Amino acid sequence: ADDSNATDNDKRNDVNGTDEASEKRTTTMTATDAQPLLTALDLNHKVSQRAKSTPTSCWRVVSSEPELLSLLSDLKANFGTCGYLPGLYEYIVPGTNRLDLKKSIEHGLVLAFDGSSVVSASTKQEGSDCGNDESYNDGNGERAILAFTIDKRISSLKSRWVCSIVATSHLTFETALWYACHSSEVGRRMVRLQRIEDRDCTVMGGSDDDDDATASSGVDENGNSDEFVPFPFCLSFDDSLPLTDGSLASCLPLVTDQCVVFK
Repeated sequence: ADDSNATDNDKRNDVNGTDEASEKRTTTMTATDAQPLLTALDLNHKVSQRAKSTPTSCWRVVSSEPELLSLLSDLKANFGTCGYLPGLYEYIVPGTNRLDLKKSIEHGLVLAFDGSSVVSASTKQEGSDCGNDESYNDGNGERAILAFTIDKRISSLKSRWVCSIVATSHLTFETALWYACHSSEVGRRMVRLQRIEDRDCTVMGGSDDDDDATASSGVDENGNSDEFVPFPFCLSFDDSLPLTDGSLASCLPLVTDQCVVFK
């Protein structure tokens, strides 16, 4: 059985002297016998078939911090997102002090989904899998950013992995979370980075007791496995996504934490 808990954090951010209220919604999955988050919460039925059937080829790796900043800025300007990656009790802002994000980018764990590229693919290549989904062909260019980072400051949770999602619609949020939970390629990349972090921790004389998932994951030292093994992670997503009744986002175990205020 999986024990899941969640926090919904009100946050305030000052940008260029402007006080902008913003919040991030966070839920945490911890597990002894790991299951994908949606399976553990019995929420697979809340993900539309359109989101489930989106080909993995519709996701592309974000290869640099400037590219990520550009994507986040564009989403803020055109879709009203906060302009940052939501993290656990913080915003994850690319910069010299975010080595965790830098490592994630280097290991292919920051990804972008662009609905308009799906439309383009379907028009350029007849029969292309990426674009046959009518839900992305409405001209809105629905988009999402998905990122996995390791927060070494986490000490009270089963896992130090944080999954950040910025999505412009309920559909792209479903698509991103489904991909995060069920992509074997993402899982392999997480294992590879986790093993590097574990080795570095051992060399430095630290303890990696909180990150022993790799030891029992059935994955070899290169991050290869015949079966997908899910990683426990904390999920945080941008508050621009409304908690519409009946939506996947509204069904996640979110709670309000009024004690966290950033200026």
